[in-house]
Amino acid sequence: GRDLIWFKLADAYSGSADKQTDPAEKTKQLQSAVADYQKSIDLAEKAQQAGGKADTATLAAYYNNMGSGYARSNNSDAAAQAYNHAAQLNPAGAGQYYFNLGAVLTNANGSNDAVMRKAAVDAFDKAIAADPQRAEAYYWKATNLIGGATLQGDKMIAPPGTAEAFNKYLELQPNGPHADEAKAMLASIGAPVETTFGTKKKK
Repeated sequence: GRDLIWFKLADAYSGSADKQTDPAEKTKQLQSAVADYQKSIDLAEKAQQAGGKADTATLAAYYNNMGSGYARSNNSDAAAQAYNHAAQLNPAGAGQYYFNLGAVLTNANGSNDAVMRKAAVDAFDKAIAADPQRAEAYYWKATNLIGGATLQGDKMIAPPGTAEAFNKYLELQPNGPHADEAKAMLASIGAPVETTFGTKKKK
């Protein structure tokens, strides 16, 4: 339907934004992308209400991409709304949508704000609940948790669940892209690296 045309146009603007060297032009293209995603959503929802075929997975994909457009425009609140909406529409894809939301909140949190950290951890928890094999979700959950670590003497005390989340990442992806960071973080909080092959303590 016509919704797909607007969606493709939005994707084109979104891709073009990546190639822009001028920040103002990049912002303009992202705004165009978000506006066109909204048009595709409006058309798809109208078609549904008119008794058309209710393809909620497609609609969820529109919301997901709109969330990404908002995230790249530094509007994390609007992005969060879009990702949450996508997850409600299509629970089968919720693992990815909640992961995207967690990633947006993590990237937007330049000041290590505790409220945003908690929101990111909540999003990754939802991603894990929807898809327990999503290794990256455990890593980024742990990374947000460790942002709330405190020093006691010269010992770093991480919030509960931090070591477990890093270890779960390593269990699922022993040679994953973040394996070295995960091991280094575990060492920094004095936690053993636990794999399914028994416990290996750092020397």
